[in-house]
Formats: sequence, C-alpha cells, structure tokens
Amino acid sequence: MVWPHLNREPLRLVTPSEFTRLWSRLGVDFKLAKFDGPKGLALMGFYAGKLGPSRRPLIYVNTAHHPAAIGAVFSHEMGHHLTAKIFASQDEHAAAYLTYTAFADHLRDPAELAADCLVSLGVFPKATARKMFTVDRRPAERAKPLEPVFVQVSNYIQNRYGFSMDARLPVHKKLPYVAGMIYYANLRKALLDEYGI
Repeated sequence: MVWPHLNREPLRLVTPSEFTRLWSRLGVDFKLAKFDGPKGLALMGFYAGKLGPSRRPLIYVNTAHHPAAIGAVFSHEMGHHLTAKIFASQDEHAAAYLTYTAFADHLRDPAELAADCLVSLGVFPKATARKMFTVDRRPAERAKPLEPVFVQVSNYIQNRYGFSMDARLPVHKKLPYVAGMIYYANLRKALLDEYGI
C-alpha cells in the first residue's frame, strides 16, 4: 500500500500535505513543523510508536528542509512504521530520531538501517542502481567514457528530486544534504553488490 513499486520505480516526490493525506489512513499521525537555523535543521524528523492520546504512532517531519530531504525523511520514518513489528522488542514509546549527523550510527542500529534501506531502494530502484553502480560493462559500452559515480548520482538526484549540487544554500544546509546523498547511494550500492537487489 505504501510503496507498491518499491525497487522497480523511483519514489515520487510529493508535498508534505499529500504525504500525510496518503499515509494517515495507515494508522499513523503526522506532525509537521518548520525549525530553521543550524540547530533546528539538525533534527530532520522522528518516529514514535503509540504516543499521545490517540495511542497511534507519530511521524514528525521538520519542513524547513529542501523538498528532496523532506521526502527522504517521510520515507525513512514511514520505513520505521512499516518495520516496527520486526523490531518490536524495542521500547514502543521510544522515538527514533533522524538527524543529519547520525548516518554512521544507523549502520549499527538494525531498525535505523532497515528504514534507510527502504529509502535507498525507493530512491535508486534496481534498474537505476545497476546502471549507476555496475562496473562490469559489455565491450561496446566500455568504449564510452564513464562519468564518475558521484556525478551520476548527483545528476540523477537533481533531475529526479530537484536537489542541485550548485544550489545556493547555506553550508549548514548543503553539506548535510550531500552527506545524505552519498550515504544513501553507498547503501544502495552495498545492497546491490551484496544481495543483488
């Protein structure tokens, strides 16, 4: 219901109101707020299970970010919602915070890594990932010079999700977005290399 074409088609970037409209019927509440400035931007979002009077899970998203980053946050937090039962041994009331400095920590946390894998599969579906990350090319294709992977990824993200490396953004915004782009691309390459997905 959430991503019927996961790993087959790229996730579609929609407005925050469309995200909430589409996904609220899946038993989750949403809170959107805009926290700008270097300290406010550090928090991208979080997922908390069965919180507040509704006793429904809550997804919080900081809308002060670029639309592509907001889309990644929605997808990451929905990944927590979809995998919550797998990681049910965790405290169901604890919030899983997504900050733009925690990517290394995610590699050691199965719940965070699962949510990140869903984002990677959605942003870089299998055909796209194979085209970008597969080095073994047929002889006819080897004659063509290959763009560096970073250039391919950044061009793809710009064309598909509207984030440009040339965007005039303050460093405290741009650097975390580039780090996130590199993290999710490397994770997607690892999923392709290790598991063939």
